[in-house]
Amino acid sequence: MPVEPLPARRILIFGAGAVGGYLGAMLSAFGHEVILLGRPSTVEAIRHRGLTLLRPDGLQLTTRSHAIPDLDAVPSEVDAIFLTVKAYDTEAAIAALQRKEWRSAWLFCWQNGVDGETRLAAAFGADRVVAGTLTQPVSIVAPGIVRLERTRGGLGLAPMGPRQDLREWQAIFQLAGFSTRLYPDPQAMKWSKLLLNLIANATCAILDWPTERVLRDPRTFAVERAAFREALAVMRALGLRPVTLPGYPVPLLTWAMRWGPVSIIRPLLAFMGARGRGAKLPSLHQDLQRGARLELEAYCGAVVRHGAQAGVPTPIHAALARILEDLSTGREDRAIWRDNVTALLERTGLSIPG
Repeated sequence: MPVEPLPARRILIFGAGAVGGYLGAMLSAFGHEVILLGRPSTVEAIRHRGLTLLRPDGLQLTTRSHAIPDLDAVPSEVDAIFLTVKAYDTEAAIAALQRKEWRSAWLFCWQNGVDGETRLAAAFGADRVVAGTLTQPVSIVAPGIVRLERTRGGLGLAPMGPRQDLREWQAIFQLAGFSTRLYPDPQAMKWSKLLLNLIANATCAILDWPTERVLRDPRTFAVERAAFREALAVMRALGLRPVTLPGYPVPLLTWAMRWGPVSIIRPLLAFMGARGRGAKLPSLHQDLQRGARLELEAYCGAVVRHGAQAGVPTPIHAALARILEDLSTGREDRAIWRDNVTALLERTGLSIPG
Protein backbone atom coordinates (compact mmCIF):
# COMPACT_ATOMS: atom_id res chain seq x y z
CA MET A 1 0.00 0.00 0.00
CA PRO A 2 1.27 3.52 -0.76
CA VAL A 3 2.40 5.52 2.25
CA GLU A 4 0.41 8.67 2.91
CA PRO A 5 2.66 11.75 2.81
CA LEU A 6 2.92 13.67 6.04
CA PRO A 7 1.19 17.06 5.88
CA ALA A 8 3.30 20.18 6.22
CA ARG A 9 3.35 21.63 9.72
CA ARG A 10 3.26 25.22 10.92
CA ILE A 11 6.02 25.57 13.50
CA LEU A 12 6.86 28.55 15.70
CA ILE A 13 10.50 28.62 16.74
CA PHE A 14 10.81 30.73 19.90
CA GLY A 15 14.44 31.82 19.68
CA ALA A 16 16.16 32.26 16.30
CA GLY A 17 19.66 31.46 17.53
CA ALA A 18 21.95 28.63 16.45
CA VAL A 19 19.68 25.72 17.39
CA GLY A 20 16.48 27.46 16.32
CA GLY A 21 18.03 28.56 13.04
CA TYR A 22 19.33 25.08 12.26
CA LEU A 23 16.02 23.37 12.99
CA GLY A 24 14.15 26.08 11.10
CA ALA A 25 16.33 25.92 8.00
CA MET A 26 16.08 22.14 7.70
CA LEU A 27 12.33 21.98 8.28
CA SER A 28 11.61 24.96 6.04
CA ALA A 29 13.61 23.38 3.21
CA PHE A 30 11.38 20.32 3.45
CA GLY A 31 8.23 22.39 3.00
CA HIS A 32 7.10 23.13 6.54
CA GLU A 33 5.89 26.62 7.41
CA VAL A 34 8.46 27.93 9.87
CA ILE A 35 7.98 31.12 11.86
CA LEU A 36 11.10 32.34 13.65
CA LEU A 37 10.81 34.64 16.66
CA GLY A 38 14.08 36.45 17.23
CA ARG A 39 15.97 39.64 17.93
CA PRO A 40 15.33 42.58 15.58
CA SER A 41 18.77 42.24 13.91
CA THR A 42 18.17 38.56 13.19
CA VAL A 43 14.62 39.17 11.99
CA GLU A 44 15.77 41.92 9.63
CA ALA A 45 18.56 39.73 8.23
CA ILE A 46 16.21 36.79 7.59
CA ARG A 47 13.61 39.04 5.98
CA HIS A 48 16.16 40.56 3.61
CA ARG A 49 18.48 37.63 2.83
CA GLY A 50 16.66 34.52 4.03
CA LEU A 51 17.82 31.98 6.61
CA THR A 52 21.12 30.40 5.59
CA LEU A 53 22.62 27.13 6.80
CA LEU A 54 26.30 26.42 6.10
CA ARG A 55 27.24 22.74 6.11
CA PRO A 56 30.68 21.23 6.84
CA ASP A 57 30.77 19.71 3.32
CA GLY A 58 30.68 23.20 1.82
CA LEU A 59 27.04 23.11 0.76
CA GLN A 60 24.88 26.13 1.56
CA LEU A 61 21.13 26.09 2.11
CA THR A 62 19.08 29.29 2.07
CA THR A 63 15.36 29.26 2.83
CA ARG A 64 12.69 31.95 2.94
CA SER A 65 11.43 31.48 6.47
CA HIS A 66 9.03 33.94 8.08
CA ALA A 67 10.74 35.97 10.83
CA ILE A 68 9.03 38.14 13.44
CA PRO A 69 10.21 40.23 16.43
CA ASP A 70 7.17 39.56 18.68
CA LEU A 71 4.37 37.07 19.20
CA ASP A 72 1.51 39.36 18.21
CA ALA A 73 1.94 38.50 14.52
CA VAL A 74 1.86 34.73 15.09
CA PRO A 75 -1.43 32.95 14.37
CA SER A 76 -2.73 30.87 17.26
CA GLU A 77 -3.13 27.85 14.98
CA VAL A 78 0.37 26.40 15.03
CA ASP A 79 1.15 22.70 15.17
CA ALA A 80 4.22 23.05 17.36
CA ILE A 81 6.24 25.56 19.34
CA PHE A 82 9.98 24.96 19.62
CA LEU A 83 11.53 26.61 22.68
CA THR A 84 15.18 27.32 21.83
CA VAL A 85 15.99 30.31 24.05
CA LYS A 86 18.70 30.22 26.70
CA ALA A 87 17.75 28.48 29.95
CA TYR A 88 17.73 31.74 31.93
CA ASP A 89 15.02 33.10 29.58
CA THR A 90 12.64 30.19 30.19
CA GLU A 91 10.29 31.90 32.64
CA ALA A 92 10.00 35.00 30.45
CA ALA A 93 9.25 32.81 27.43
CA ILE A 94 6.57 30.90 29.35
CA ALA A 95 4.96 34.16 30.46
CA ALA A 96 4.94 35.43 26.87
CA LEU A 97 3.43 32.20 25.55
CA GLN A 98 0.74 32.21 28.25
CA ARG A 99 -0.54 35.58 27.04
CA LYS A 100 -1.79 33.94 23.85
CA GLU A 101 -4.32 31.14 23.38
CA TRP A 102 -2.57 28.30 21.52
CA ARG A 103 -4.85 25.70 19.99
CA SER A 104 -3.48 22.26 20.82
CA ALA A 105 0.10 23.13 19.90
CA TRP A 106 2.87 20.75 20.96
CA LEU A 107 5.71 22.37 22.89
CA PHE A 108 9.20 21.04 22.20
CA CYS A 109 11.93 22.02 24.66
CA TRP A 110 15.33 22.07 22.93
CA GLN A 111 17.18 23.88 25.71
CA ASN A 112 20.36 22.89 27.48
CA GLY A 113 20.05 21.63 31.04
CA VAL A 114 17.51 19.32 32.64
CA ASP A 115 14.72 21.57 33.91
CA GLY A 116 13.18 23.41 30.95
CA GLU A 117 10.64 20.77 29.96
CA THR A 118 9.55 20.35 33.59
CA ARG A 119 8.78 24.07 33.75
CA LEU A 120 6.88 23.89 30.47
CA ALA A 121 4.89 20.88 31.69
CA ALA A 122 3.94 22.74 34.87
CA ALA A 123 2.73 25.71 32.84
CA PHE A 124 0.97 24.00 29.92
CA GLY A 125 0.41 20.37 30.94
CA ALA A 126 2.73 17.41 30.47
CA ASP A 127 0.75 15.91 27.58
CA ARG A 128 1.61 18.91 25.39
CA VAL A 129 5.34 18.97 26.15
CA VAL A 130 8.16 17.05 24.46
CA ALA A 131 11.76 16.97 25.68
CA GLY A 132 14.17 17.40 22.81
CA THR A 133 17.92 17.22 22.45
CA LEU A 134 20.29 18.03 19.59
CA THR A 135 23.72 16.36 19.52
CA GLN A 136 25.08 18.16 16.46
CA PRO A 137 27.22 21.26 17.16
CA VAL A 138 25.87 24.43 15.54
CA SER A 139 26.99 28.04 15.76
CA ILE A 140 25.92 31.50 14.63
CA VAL A 141 28.11 33.05 11.91
CA ALA A 142 26.06 36.24 11.60
CA PRO A 143 22.41 37.22 12.06
CA GLY A 144 20.41 34.84 9.88
CA ILE A 145 23.41 32.61 9.11
CA VAL A 146 23.97 29.35 11.03
CA ARG A 147 26.80 26.85 10.64
CA LEU A 148 26.52 23.11 11.22
CA GLU A 149 29.98 22.20 12.55
CA ARG A 150 29.70 18.42 12.18
CA THR A 151 27.13 16.10 10.65
CA ARG A 152 27.62 13.42 13.31
CA GLY A 153 24.71 13.24 15.74
CA GLY A 154 21.04 14.01 15.48
CA LEU A 155 17.89 14.54 17.52
CA GLY A 156 16.39 12.84 20.55
CA LEU A 157 12.71 13.11 21.52
CA ALA A 158 11.06 12.00 24.76
CA PRO A 159 7.45 12.44 25.92
CA MET A 160 6.69 14.34 29.10
CA GLY A 161 3.18 12.86 29.27
CA PRO A 162 2.10 9.20 29.39
CA ARG A 163 -0.20 9.36 26.36
CA GLN A 164 2.05 10.96 23.77
CA ASP A 165 2.87 9.19 20.51
CA LEU A 166 5.91 10.83 18.93
CA ARG A 167 6.34 8.50 15.97
CA GLU A 168 4.84 10.95 13.50
CA TRP A 169 7.13 13.73 14.68
CA GLN A 170 10.05 11.34 14.47
CA ALA A 171 9.13 10.73 10.83
CA ILE A 172 8.82 14.47 10.19
CA PHE A 173 12.33 15.10 11.48
CA GLN A 174 13.81 12.11 9.69
CA LEU A 175 12.30 13.16 6.36
CA ALA A 176 13.79 16.62 6.92
CA GLY A 177 17.25 15.08 7.20
CA PHE A 178 17.71 14.50 10.94
CA SER A 179 18.74 11.20 12.47
CA THR A 180 16.03 10.99 15.15
CA ARG A 181 15.64 8.62 18.07
CA LEU A 182 12.79 8.25 20.58
CA TYR A 183 13.38 7.77 24.31
CA PRO A 184 10.89 6.69 26.99
CA ASP A 185 12.50 8.70 29.81
CA PRO A 186 13.00 12.44 29.20
CA GLN A 187 15.18 12.91 32.27
CA ALA A 188 17.57 10.08 31.35
CA MET A 189 17.91 11.59 27.88
CA LYS A 190 18.49 15.14 29.10
CA TRP A 191 20.91 14.14 31.85
CA SER A 192 22.88 12.08 29.33
CA LYS A 193 23.17 15.18 27.14
CA LEU A 194 24.17 17.22 30.19
CA LEU A 195 27.06 14.82 30.83
CA LEU A 196 28.30 15.56 27.30
CA ASN A 197 27.78 19.32 27.64
CA LEU A 198 29.73 19.51 30.89
CA ILE A 199 32.94 18.05 29.46
CA ALA A 200 35.61 20.74 28.99
CA ASN A 201 33.02 23.51 29.15
CA ALA A 202 33.53 25.42 32.39
CA THR A 203 37.28 24.68 32.47
CA CYS A 204 37.79 25.97 28.92
CA ALA A 205 36.02 29.20 29.81
CA ILE A 206 37.97 29.73 33.04
CA LEU A 207 41.44 29.04 31.62
CA ASP A 208 40.72 30.38 28.11
CA TRP A 209 41.89 27.07 26.66
CA PRO A 210 40.59 25.05 23.70
CA THR A 211 38.85 21.74 24.33
CA GLU A 212 41.72 19.53 23.24
CA ARG A 213 44.23 21.25 25.52
CA VAL A 214 41.99 20.88 28.57
CA LEU A 215 41.46 17.18 27.94
CA ARG A 216 45.10 16.45 27.05
CA ASP A 217 46.70 18.17 30.06
CA PRO A 218 46.82 15.65 32.95
CA ARG A 219 45.99 18.32 35.54
CA THR A 220 42.89 19.69 33.85
CA PHE A 221 41.82 16.23 32.74
CA ALA A 222 41.76 15.30 36.42
CA VAL A 223 39.38 18.21 37.03
CA GLU A 224 37.17 17.07 34.16
CA ARG A 225 37.10 13.48 35.33
CA ALA A 226 36.24 14.46 38.90
CA ALA A 227 33.49 16.79 37.69
CA PHE A 228 32.07 14.12 35.38
CA ARG A 229 31.97 11.55 38.18
CA GLU A 230 30.31 14.09 40.45
CA ALA A 231 27.54 14.77 37.90
CA LEU A 232 27.13 11.05 37.30
CA ALA A 233 26.73 10.46 41.05
CA VAL A 234 23.88 12.99 41.10
CA MET A 235 22.28 11.37 38.08
CA ARG A 236 22.43 7.93 39.66
CA ALA A 237 21.05 9.26 42.96
CA LEU A 238 18.05 10.48 40.98
CA GLY A 239 17.49 6.94 39.75
CA LEU A 240 18.66 7.67 36.20
CA ARG A 241 21.07 5.78 33.94
CA PRO A 242 22.93 7.18 30.93
CA VAL A 243 21.51 6.37 27.51
CA THR A 244 23.12 6.34 24.08
CA LEU A 245 22.37 9.56 22.19
CA PRO A 246 22.52 9.99 18.39
CA GLY A 247 26.21 9.75 17.54
CA TYR A 248 27.35 9.46 21.17
CA PRO A 249 27.59 6.22 23.19
CA VAL A 250 27.18 7.93 26.56
CA PRO A 251 27.12 4.67 28.61
CA LEU A 252 30.51 3.73 27.13
CA LEU A 253 31.86 7.20 27.89
CA THR A 254 30.54 6.84 31.43
CA TRP A 255 32.35 3.54 31.90
CA ALA A 256 35.57 5.05 30.54
CA MET A 257 35.41 8.09 32.82
CA ARG A 258 34.72 5.91 35.85
CA TRP A 259 37.06 2.98 35.27
CA GLY A 260 39.22 3.52 32.17
CA PRO A 261 43.02 3.85 32.47
CA VAL A 262 44.12 7.48 32.25
CA SER A 263 46.91 6.67 29.79
CA ILE A 264 44.34 5.55 27.23
CA ILE A 265 41.28 7.63 28.08
CA ARG A 266 42.96 11.04 28.23
CA PRO A 267 44.43 11.21 24.69
CA LEU A 268 41.41 9.46 23.20
CA LEU A 269 38.95 11.85 24.82
CA ALA A 270 41.09 14.84 23.81
CA PHE A 271 40.97 13.72 20.18
CA MET A 272 37.26 12.94 20.24
CA GLY A 273 36.35 16.11 22.15
CA ALA A 274 38.16 18.36 19.69
CA ARG A 275 36.60 16.61 16.70
CA GLY A 276 33.13 16.47 18.23
CA ARG A 277 32.81 20.24 18.63
CA GLY A 278 34.49 21.15 15.36
CA ALA A 279 35.63 24.78 15.32
CA LYS A 280 32.98 25.76 17.87
CA LEU A 281 34.09 26.92 21.31
CA PRO A 282 32.24 25.43 24.29
CA SER A 283 29.13 27.49 25.02
CA LEU A 284 30.30 28.94 28.35
CA HIS A 285 33.61 29.93 26.75
CA GLN A 286 31.79 31.66 23.88
CA ASP A 287 29.46 33.57 26.17
CA LEU A 288 32.23 34.65 28.54
CA GLN A 289 34.34 35.92 25.64
CA ARG A 290 31.55 38.09 24.28
CA GLY A 291 30.41 39.34 27.68
CA ALA A 292 27.05 37.59 27.53
CA ARG A 293 25.15 36.12 30.45
CA LEU A 294 26.24 32.56 31.24
CA GLU A 295 23.88 29.57 31.35
CA LEU A 296 25.32 28.45 34.67
CA GLU A 297 21.95 27.21 35.92
CA ALA A 298 21.81 24.79 32.98
CA TYR A 299 25.29 23.37 33.51
CA CYS A 300 27.22 23.43 36.80
CA GLY A 301 24.26 24.97 38.59
CA ALA A 302 21.99 22.09 37.59
CA VAL A 303 24.41 19.57 39.07
CA VAL A 304 24.73 21.56 42.31
CA ARG A 305 20.98 22.14 42.63
CA HIS A 306 19.93 18.55 41.98
CA GLY A 307 22.84 17.26 44.04
CA ALA A 308 21.60 19.21 47.04
CA GLN A 309 18.11 17.77 46.57
CA ALA A 310 19.48 14.23 46.29
CA GLY A 311 21.95 14.58 49.16
CA VAL A 312 25.03 14.26 46.92
CA PRO A 313 27.97 16.62 47.56
CA THR A 314 29.05 18.58 44.46
CA PRO A 315 32.11 20.64 45.49
CA ILE A 316 33.75 20.60 42.04
CA HIS A 317 30.74 22.01 40.21
CA ALA A 318 30.06 24.48 43.01
CA ALA A 319 33.62 25.80 42.69
CA LEU A 320 33.44 26.01 38.89
CA ALA A 321 30.11 27.84 39.08
CA ARG A 322 31.47 30.37 41.61
CA ILE A 323 34.57 31.09 39.52
CA LEU A 324 32.54 31.59 36.35
CA GLU A 325 30.00 33.77 38.12
CA ASP A 326 32.81 35.98 39.43
CA LEU A 327 34.46 36.15 36.00
CA SER A 328 31.22 37.05 34.26
CA THR A 329 30.39 39.82 36.74
CA GLY A 330 33.91 41.25 36.84
CA ARG A 331 34.62 40.30 40.46
CA GLU A 332 37.49 38.18 39.16
CA ASP A 333 40.01 39.23 36.50
CA ARG A 334 39.94 37.00 33.43
CA ALA A 335 43.61 37.75 32.76
CA ILE A 336 44.60 36.37 36.17
CA TRP A 337 42.72 33.13 35.53
CA ARG A 338 44.02 32.63 31.98
CA ASP A 339 46.32 29.55 32.01
CA ASN A 340 46.17 29.50 35.84
CA VAL A 341 45.80 25.77 36.42
CA THR A 342 47.27 26.05 39.91
CA ALA A 343 44.48 28.37 41.04
CA LEU A 344 41.89 26.08 39.47
CA LEU A 345 43.21 23.07 41.37
CA GLU A 346 43.23 25.05 44.61
CA ARG A 347 39.65 26.26 44.18
CA THR A 348 38.33 22.81 43.28
CA GLY A 349 40.25 21.19 46.13
CA LEU A 350 42.07 18.73 43.88
CA SER A 351 45.61 17.57 44.45
CA ILE A 352 47.33 16.15 41.37
CA PRO A 353 50.39 13.95 42.04
CA GLY A 354 53.60 14.74 40.24
